[in-house]
Amino acid sequence: MKEYFVKMRVIILGQYPLDMKKIRGGVETCIIGLVNELKKYSDIELHVITKEIMWENITKVEDNVTIHYLASPPLPRFVTIKTIDQHKTIKKIKELKPDVVHAHMTAGPGYCALKSGFPNIVTVHGITKEEYDPKIRPGLLDTIRRMVAVPMEDYVFKHAKVLTVVSYYVKKNIKPFCKGEIYIIPNGIRNEFFEIENNEIENRLLFVGGIEPRKSLLNLLKAVKIIKKEIPDVRLHIVGSVRKQRYYNSLVEYVNQNNLNDNIIFKGELSDEEVKKEFSECSVFVLPSKVESFGIVLAEAEACGKPVVASNIGGIPYVIDDNETGFLVEYGDIDGFANKILLLLNDKNLRNKIGIAGMEKAKQFSNKDIAKRYYNLYNAVIHNGKRK
Repeated sequence: MKEYFVKMRVIILGQYPLDMKKIRGGVETCIIGLVNELKKYSDIELHVITKEIMWENITKVEDNVTIHYLASPPLPRFVTIKTIDQHKTIKKIKELKPDVVHAHMTAGPGYCALKSGFPNIVTVHGITKEEYDPKIRPGLLDTIRRMVAVPMEDYVFKHAKVLTVVSYYVKKNIKPFCKGEIYIIPNGIRNEFFEIENNEIENRLLFVGGIEPRKSLLNLLKAVKIIKKEIPDVRLHIVGSVRKQRYYNSLVEYVNQNNLNDNIIFKGELSDEEVKKEFSECSVFVLPSKVESFGIVLAEAEACGKPVVASNIGGIPYVIDDNETGFLVEYGDIDGFANKILLLLNDKNLRNKIGIAGMEKAKQFSNKDIAKRYYNLYNAVIHNGKRK
């Protein structure tokens, strides 16, 4: 009798770029890395479902991956997330009839995965209640977003049978609200970050991330002002899109008022290759965030062999070993942040020592290992579903 080889049909649900040269944020970076490894498995039929602001759906087949770009009109996300986007996403999932759906983020993808009725895993990259804290995002639009997203997140926590989180910090904070199993599987780093050459430009600092209050860039600018007194030619490159225009305007005003125009350079949103060049050239990577569940950019900096100075909050201590792969400073301690940066800028041997330790630490975040862990979890979820 002829035997037929049946593949496991897997759907990855979440942000995925239409243009690979323009990667938008940490979640998208993680999904790309996971997809690039999972497509190598001969027993997986891999689909990605994502939304894109456009008028017609697009389907692409690339390297054994079928990518479904679902059209979403140019309206605020809180308008489309539970209407057009939800309807189209669930409809597409049901058309594909997957063995398992792996959703990234709770509000939106996770909610749709559960509502589709198929076996699923929800990866919690960040806690909506925390990221949309009124103290961090007090505006009217963010209040509306919070009112829409938090109930969806609550539903996922209450009904999901299997969740993965990117750090122990996230697990500790969501466990009281969850009934399902929770596994810690960190975000992965794309292989090319381990291959970036070190073309350091001395006294160059780098920040990569969205320009918004929770990243606390104003504290970083104040630290640069202190550093400038000792190192006049210090340069901070800020790479990322403007997510809060009013906040960005306040940063520019601070730069102008404190004569920091030659020291602070807003690079804007760069291509993937341009971002890698920034990593290559920096002396120290900095992240002064107030809220951070993991911080994939920190792991990327470690993979490049760059020492890090970051806030001692959230999931950051899971990525950075204090005094070994970087320095952790209590949030809001501007003098402490400046002093740790100065310590590194003034000691190349220390930078090299910490950079080497960081590269070793980053190996535990390799996408190959992360993909293998998810592959095993997919099989477990599918088999458990069949038994029921």
